[in-house]
Amino acid sequence: MAEPQQPADPANASGAPRPDPNRPDPDSDPTHQLLQQLQRAQPMIATLDRSLAQTIQTLAQEGADPARRAQAGFRHQVAYALQDLEKLPVWPIQMPAELRSEMTRLAVTAPGLENPRMLALMRATSSLQDKELIRDIREAGASIGVQPNQHGATVESSIDALENRMRLSRRPAEAGPAHENEARQSTDTFPRRSAQDQPATGVAAAGQQQRSGRDPLYTILAAMRPRDPGPGAALDPSHTPMRDRIAAFGAQLRNDRDERALTRAERSGRTALEALDAFRTGEGAIVMNRIRAAGRSEPGGLAAVLAEMRPGGRFADLRQEFNSALMTERGVTAAYDKAAAALARYGEDRGAVEEIIARRPDAANLTAKFERLDAEIGEAARGTPSRRDAKTMVDDLAQKAADLLRRAVDTVKSVFTRSPAAETATRAAPAPSMSP
Repeated sequence: MAEPQQPADPANASGAPRPDPNRPDPDSDPTHQLLQQLQRAQPMIATLDRSLAQTIQTLAQEGADPARRAQAGFRHQVAYALQDLEKLPVWPIQMPAELRSEMTRLAVTAPGLENPRMLALMRATSSLQDKELIRDIREAGASIGVQPNQHGATVESSIDALENRMRLSRRPAEAGPAHENEARQSTDTFPRRSAQDQPATGVAAAGQQQRSGRDPLYTILAAMRPRDPGPGAALDPSHTPMRDRIAAFGAQLRNDRDERALTRAERSGRTALEALDAFRTGEGAIVMNRIRAAGRSEPGGLAAVLAEMRPGGRFADLRQEFNSALMTERGVTAAYDKAAAALARYGEDRGAVEEIIARRPDAANLTAKFERLDAEIGEAARGTPSRRDAKTMVDDLAQKAADLLRRAVDTVKSVFTRSPAAETATRAAPAPSMSP
């Protein structure tokens, strides 16, 4: 007797695999929905804070990958961006209560961070307005969180500097009796080092216990005092005047801030150059190769081709092809947006260090190094179309940054075209390099 046949599954009659009910739908992921919501609001956010808008754009692109969204470091970055956004005069960001609770918690800590003083600084970012200080606190928190010893001398020294910057940023411009209590309270925000961390003896210890947490100026000067050499030694054998101590401390803070800004600018420049090259030779290679080929046969070169990439222009077909690639090919769009965001970030960082370079004793070396980087980035950006007709990616930058890149490219070209012999040698020479 034949066995009875099982009824066919009408939902799977075509033989196609049924969706796995245990696999999460990316569109239903609250974090993914939040990132999409922020991405849609990016044009409005850009009118208030362009750098934050670019950060949100980058996070939204990276967050399209579920594996990336699940990473702790990425979720912290989303929380930081959300915290910064909600300080702006925009509408409330809607999200599920559970996600809101998670974002609030992640915004005031960093992966692996356990140092209580650093955690207190992280919590304070929710009420700070100093963007540079907030960024430095978050970077320090992330760096300390991965260190095996989160209470070493170097760590504590960096926290000391951040705490002092915090106190100075919160101190009223005109300190008077009406503000005395507020100034004193601001110095009690952070956990103090224990007696074991800062050993003191005799009169010095008593004075420290009486004044600790009361006077911001005392806190600053205390960090400059030499360690107690022991009984019988002079209280202050070197006796540096108070004015000189304050000046030296301020100079050290400024120097540290300048070094971070210079490092940040060079790092963002490298990132921008890599992103531009990735678009031109990777996802966007097909259309970019056609644009460059047209430039080789055009008397005015690539610049003339880009200028005519507009409706009614002689290279309107290339503009149409470029626009079509950005609209229909997700890989091309993502690579272009990443390059544009990285270039804009470099423009901001590069403009910020121009004054720093001018006052540095090694200004000549720094200028030469950044001019080489500017020339490399400027050459790549000037040869890449903007989303706007007849414009390049350089034209999308702020005026100061655009002028820096144009000047660097023109300077390099003028050096190599001073004579026919030099021009001949230039054709075989490699592109300018950042190597010292």
